[in-house]
Amino acid sequence: MKKVINFTKLRFIMFAVSAVIIIAGLGGTFSQGGLNLGIDFQSGLSQRVQIAPVAMEVSYLGEEEARFNILNGEVSIDVFTTDGKTESKDYLLSDYATAADLMKAMMEVPSLTVNLVDAAAPAEKILSLAYLVDMRDGSAIVNYSNIGASSVVGIEDVRNVLSSVGDPQVQMVGNDEAQEFLIRLEDDGTSNFSKTAADKIFKLLEAEYGSGTVIVKQSDYVGPRFSADLGQSVIMLVSLALALILVYIWIRFELAYAVSAIIALAHDVAILIGFIGLTRMEVSTATVAAVLTIVGYSLNDTIVVFDRIRENRGLMRDADLKTIINTSITQSLSRTLITSVTTLLAVTAIYVFASGQIKDFALAMIVGVIVGTYSSIFIASPVFLGWVNSRRKKKLEKDNIKYGSTIAKKNGIAEADAEASEQNGLKVVEIPTAERKLKKKKKKK
Repeated sequence: MKKVINFTKLRFIMFAVSAVIIIAGLGGTFSQGGLNLGIDFQSGLSQRVQIAPVAMEVSYLGEEEARFNILNGEVSIDVFTTDGKTESKDYLLSDYATAADLMKAMMEVPSLTVNLVDAAAPAEKILSLAYLVDMRDGSAIVNYSNIGASSVVGIEDVRNVLSSVGDPQVQMVGNDEAQEFLIRLEDDGTSNFSKTAADKIFKLLEAEYGSGTVIVKQSDYVGPRFSADLGQSVIMLVSLALALILVYIWIRFELAYAVSAIIALAHDVAILIGFIGLTRMEVSTATVAAVLTIVGYSLNDTIVVFDRIRENRGLMRDADLKTIINTSITQSLSRTLITSVTTLLAVTAIYVFASGQIKDFALAMIVGVIVGTYSSIFIASPVFLGWVNSRRKKKLEKDNIKYGSTIAKKNGIAEADAEASEQNGLKVVEIPTAERKLKKKKKKK
């Protein structure tokens, strides 16, 4: 027989550890001004910009339509002639050492002019364009990623440059070399705020770091009504989901299981929110999806353990509840760990290779899976043990007051036997108390 691990012995220590983690996480979050709300939940403008040196400026002087693009390390130039033909030229950046070498190759396209800004810029460091450039509307600015530590732009530098537009929130996206920043500015209620604020941000950054050095990769605006409605909807949906879970487990098992499962879920959500707040992870629809996913994952793990506890309460009628719970967790442990490790392998791969909101989603999932596994073992079942023992103790106290200590003790034993019989599918017959038997004997006499 497999050795039974005494998990419930550590329940008070684990409760204390969880309380410290939750208090530290939520306290740290509030000390930093609350959650880092994304553009979905906070009205205002959100822009993702990249500050990068200019390598060259490309123009087309011919009468034909010409399009210029840089994508995935390849430069593409398409010229649409008047007879309906398309002349295309492609240049792999890896084939050239510097921007000057790339310019020499590109000059084979008739009517194309290239103005070198930094001839020594490494060709492989040239960045992809945010969009396809139609050179009839203007020239294409070619930038390259920062390669000199002396020219690295920091978050505080950007914040100081934009101080005149209000109190912007600035975050760095990726590593220092990429020089990408997420800038959020709260809506101040002025007319045409999104366009005015976007223009101010762009002009201030270009004035500080040079013409053509600012690349706007993404610009989003969310109005006050939409953000407020979305926040209320999220709170309502999460609350509704927890309420439905409570009702389902209550019907499927009993109230003690339902309350224990909800407390474990609240524990997981509190730790996850504390982690998100402490790390200043942006609260977006992706992080909300991660929280809801973890709620489902943790609940599934807890239900597996509870189902085994319910089964063993019928099979192990002579054992006390602590032994039953420890046995059930031990029997489910291998399944729990295998499922958790498999899930962690998948979400860790997403975290390593993804970027943006998907990366945040994966990080929240990693933390959530670990916390959910921990709570299923050390929180949900011990809470259930405490709930059942508390109810039994109150029952015995009432019986003690009503019938006396000896009869109350017998009632407690009878109640435990009846409960075990119900779990085993047997019909429960009410056992008369000693006091009722005594009255029956007196009537017969």
